[in-house]
Amino acid sequence: MASVDQPIVIDDEVNDTPLPYYLAKHVNLGFNSDDLVALISSIESSQKPQTSALPHLPAELLLLILEYVPIDYVLDWRLVCRGFRDAIDGRVLYRYLQRAELIGTMGSRDSGRLSSLSDEEFDQIHLLRAPFLHIDNTAGEEKQEGPVWGREHAVFQIGDSWFQAFRQIGGAAAKDGDTVEDADTKWLNLLDRLELRRAEKGFGTLRWCLKLDHAVLDMDFPLEVGRNTFDVDVHLHKKSVRVAWKPMLFQFLKTERALRKLMKEERDPTFTFSRDEDYLRSIRRQRLHSSLDPENKVDRHIKWSLRLLPPLFGKPSHDHALGLEDVENKAINLLLLLRREAAMSIRQLAYLRQLAEDRKNMDSELQELDQTFRDFKSNMSMPGFEFSFSMQPESEQNIPRNPIAWPDDLRSRIEERVAKWKSQKKAIEQMQVLLTASNETLAVPDDGFDDLDSDF
Repeated sequence: MASVDQPIVIDDEVNDTPLPYYLAKHVNLGFNSDDLVALISSIESSQKPQTSALPHLPAELLLLILEYVPIDYVLDWRLVCRGFRDAIDGRVLYRYLQRAELIGTMGSRDSGRLSSLSDEEFDQIHLLRAPFLHIDNTAGEEKQEGPVWGREHAVFQIGDSWFQAFRQIGGAAAKDGDTVEDADTKWLNLLDRLELRRAEKGFGTLRWCLKLDHAVLDMDFPLEVGRNTFDVDVHLHKKSVRVAWKPMLFQFLKTERALRKLMKEERDPTFTFSRDEDYLRSIRRQRLHSSLDPENKVDRHIKWSLRLLPPLFGKPSHDHALGLEDVENKAINLLLLLRREAAMSIRQLAYLRQLAEDRKNMDSELQELDQTFRDFKSNMSMPGFEFSFSMQPESEQNIPRNPIAWPDDLRSRIEERVAKWKSQKKAIEQMQVLLTASNETLAVPDDGFDDLDSDF
């Protein structure tokens, strides 16, 4: 009779060792040696990881590939393993920081002081672009051990082109003073808002946004006085923006991932504005709602106001007119334009700018030809004779100055007109020469040759 102290030894041609305790006690329960061997094999196979016969990449290459994962998918890869998580939280996030750009806005075309500017002046100063400069090394701070991405703050530098333009437009050049500190007093309110020292008129006003690869979103939801989550410090005088970069980038990646997943949801294909615009408005409203404290009276009122914004995805609208609707419209219009620009390649942007330049030259040349033809008709005027046609060129109405904002159908029409103009350019030049010469001849008065020394 078997017992724990004296287990049964099973005869086996291969192995005569006694069974271990955890198996010996089951012998009297009807298990034979084959059953026990099968159990042991099962345990061993479950504890030995199977090595795949398929070829696999070295870990070093996998970590390099992480840097090329689209930014709206990278957080999914972060969940794969600890190695991926550590790489994304460190080196990959730092690579993103090096590609990031902060974009500040002074406001829309019809807002405040900007409405009095010419189109050229508005284009020069309404956006402030600040690419990444360096990780912040505060003077007097002890040297930190570890990689460069271990530091908390990063510094972005605002481009010199904005300061050169604003020095002239803002009035500092006339005083021979500092671009910002000596600007006309009418600009001080707007400059304070850029530096986050003055409250905005409407909750959710877009003042600074973040561009990374193909995406552009608000830098924070919202970013204003008293609501500065990422310790943003804007110094226009120093041409710098200092920010806690890791939490800023993580929120950006989370929002972009949420936007991607929202756009993949199956829903009624009816939209209030457009597909991209409805989804962008939706995710932006969610983030603004989540930033509000329901225990705060002011925040509760803002939540109520946000719920009265125009419904999305084709839902019936209401007649409530609120200031926040205008704030949202201006923010979304700028974000859509910047996202469209970010999604384009350098080659596409160059093509659009060249197309806009060709269109400008075409309109100028055709207007000059039309004016020359008007002069010709005036010189040829006589009783009973009148030209019944005009050379006034057809022109699209209300075309945005920025070619990136052109819808696809408008761009196609402009491409067609420019191509036709280029094919007829030689004939247009010949008509211009002929009409100019005719006008010079017809402009000579009837007695213009009376004073010439001539035998005739």
